[in-house]
Amino acid sequence: MKTKFCVILMSAYLNAFLLEGLQATIENNSSIYIYGTITTVDNEKFTGQIRWGKEEAFWFDHFNSSKKRNENLAYLDDDEREKLDKKDCGGWASNWVGMSLNYGDSDHSHIFACHFGDIKEIRPGRGDKLALTMRNGEELRLDGGSNDVGAVIRVNDNELGKMKIDWDRIKIIEFFRTPSDFESAFGEPLYGIVETSSESFTGFLQWDHDERLSLDELNGDTKNGELDIPFGNIRSIESKRNGSLVELKSGRTYMLSGSNDVDDDNRGIIVNIVGMGRVDIPWKEFVKITFDSQMPKVNASYDSYESNKELSAQVVDTEGRSYQGRMIYDLDETYDYELLNGVKNDIEYFIPFKNIAAIKPKNREKSLVTLNSGEKILLSDKVDVCEDNDGLLIFRNDDDHDYLPWSEIEEINITDR
Repeated sequence: MKTKFCVILMSAYLNAFLLEGLQATIENNSSIYIYGTITTVDNEKFTGQIRWGKEEAFWFDHFNSSKKRNENLAYLDDDEREKLDKKDCGGWASNWVGMSLNYGDSDHSHIFACHFGDIKEIRPGRGDKLALTMRNGEELRLDGGSNDVGAVIRVNDNELGKMKIDWDRIKIIEFFRTPSDFESAFGEPLYGIVETSSESFTGFLQWDHDERLSLDELNGDTKNGELDIPFGNIRSIESKRNGSLVELKSGRTYMLSGSNDVDDDNRGIIVNIVGMGRVDIPWKEFVKITFDSQMPKVNASYDSYESNKELSAQVVDTEGRSYQGRMIYDLDETYDYELLNGVKNDIEYFIPFKNIAAIKPKNREKSLVTLNSGEKILLSDKVDVCEDNDGLLIFRNDDDHDYLPWSEIEEINITDR
């Protein structure tokens, strides 16, 4: 009897342990979905899972817009501003004798991008204007810049179910931690490996910049008619000459064509990689995608984005002088949630500064970026990593700063903040 009791007790303990582990896994998987409350202009509230149009669904997805002006230009003196504007004119103005130019007309405004997990609330304004409050309290005035602004927002209200709300009906969108007992109404994340002509990438997947959930569909034509296949049923997609070879999990295969989902009109395949950022792979570099239902546990909940800090760095210039303090990168990026953008092998990278250890300009066109993991990536073709960069501001204190043009920078080491 005693032995039987011990077996029952041990079994109960083991079941509780397994259940606890299962709940932790479920909570981990569910915590990555965007969640919050939308209040309309007539003060009606809708709370639940949020999807931006037919696209963004996770905290690690990007919200994109444009900054209205660059207030950091105020830190430059007249001589620094004139040199910066001449650089952006490509130097051609100096060859025109007697030409009068007002260099101050250039506003050096920038695009804005962050993760949805970095945002506290969004308040749409008139037209494409909006006010955005970050998790760290920073308030930004933005204006258009992408289809994220003006989008129809989908919300699965906890009581009403799925509904769509037009942008001009929204007063405020407030984001919150995803509940632990949450179940997605729009499908499960797509995860797997993408093979390109040069290398492979593993992470959370976005097909054609759009489909990223198991209930989303792949569209294409076959010899027998049109197909709309839920991504949750697909094992792999392989690029072929005039379309794509699609293999289902059941083993059935179909050759699809006639749709921007499966031919060279595809906008690209995005891979969100934990600890790095994301890559955007153009169709011409794409070889094959293989989906994996066994995705790893990741720390990408709303809570994981709350510790954003100002950028700080130790910078060495080309004369060997060293500067250290708070940094504004490219006269624009101020916080570690902001993204560094560059290209390698025709694949575009978007890397949060919080994942970067160092940046070293190699020539006028390229920079070597070292991640916290130790991985090194040579990037080019984008303003953040080439001579078009507007330079750095380094603040020793609130009243004392230095401006360093990109051409004078030897190396940037991002420091603990």
